[in-house]
Formats: sequence, structure tokens, C-alpha cells
Amino acid sequence: MKGKGNIIVFYDSWCPVCNKVKNNIETLNWLNQVTLVSIRSEDIKYINIPFKELEKSMHCMYIKNNRIVSGIDAIAAIVIRLPLLVPLWPLIKLSSIFGVGQKLYNHIAKTRRIVPVNNCEGDSCEIK
Repeated sequence: MKGKGNIIVFYDSWCPVCNKVKNNIETLNWLNQVTLVSIRSEDIKYINIPFKELEKSMHCMYIKNNRIVSGIDAIAAIVIRLPLLVPLWPLIKLSSIFGVGQKLYNHIAKTRRIVPVNNCEGDSCEIK
């Protein structure tokens, strides 16, 4: 898949928090350097990351060299490409280096809810 910009971000469209982040990225993506792809879409078949890993955290792939980062490093890759958020990049990068950012990211990722809207079988849905 060719992306419009410098990175492709893989997010979970069944996650309300992830969808809010996606919407904010779309609003701030003035330079079109970020392409967003739901892990629930057919477009992810070309990526060589186990689905369970994609469900655990946000991943992004650098289009130039296909390098993949996840978690707080994916957030840093996104923030540096959104002009309004660039001032936050040093703080996010430092939090990544010292491990605090990844711990916070992991906590948020573990406690988020997954809501499979319009993707349930029968009369009930399992909310994770």
C-alpha cells in the first residue's frame, strides 16, 4: 500500500479512544504526512505484524524504509509530522528514552475498551 505521506499509522477502529486520536490526527494533518489505516480493514494484509500485536498497540510504518515502531514511539512519529504538535515532540521522545512514556502508553492501551460496532454476531457483543 502506498501512503500519502511519510508514515502509515495502524489504529484500531473498534476502540473509541483510538478513533478520537485518529480524528485529531486527521484534523491536524495539514501536510498530509500521515496516512491512517484501521487494523480491521483489508488494507492491513500486506503488513507483516501479527494481528494480536496490532490489537495491543498503535503501530506506524515509515514509508521510506518500511521500518515499524509502536506504542510511544509511534506517537512520537505522528507528533513530529503534525505542525501544531511539534513542540510536544521533545517531551514525548524523552519519555520514550527514559521508559516512562511507554509505561504510560501501555497502561492506556491495556485499559481501553473495544466496541465492535456493527460487527457483532447474534444479539450480543463481547466488550473487551
